[in-house]
Amino acid sequence: MLTNKGFTLIETLFVMFIICVLFTITMTLRMPEKKIEKDVQEISHFIKAAQIDAMRYKQTSTLLFSHDKVEYSYLDKDYEYILRDNLHFDEHQLTFNSTGGIKGAKTVTLHINDKQYEFVFQVGSGCFYVR
Repeated sequence: MLTNKGFTLIETLFVMFIICVLFTITMTLRMPEKKIEKDVQEISHFIKAAQIDAMRYKQTSTLLFSHDKVEYSYLDKDYEYILRDNLHFDEHQLTFNSTGGIKGAKTVTLHINDKQYEFVFQVGSGCFYVR
């Protein structure tokens, strides 16, 4: 009588399938989520880019804050920062003049789930900070 010791091809493929499914599930659970501070930092850099473009080309630059994105157009180019699903701004508009300043103090609120971050713009200089 012939005794087969080992696995058939079907059994091996079945085990490999189970291992792949388990690996996929564990890697999905271990994927790092983007932190809120990183989002705030990226939005700050985007706002600073609009201000720098206004100063560099000596023209006004209007920044539009909407529910799902922040955008500005400059020299026939449109720039936008798309917000993630759980982020949104109150509708607001801000204009940097040719020296990078603004005409009045502004506060723009970013809502993240149940938290709020305020981008506070100072009169004249266009400098801002986040609180």
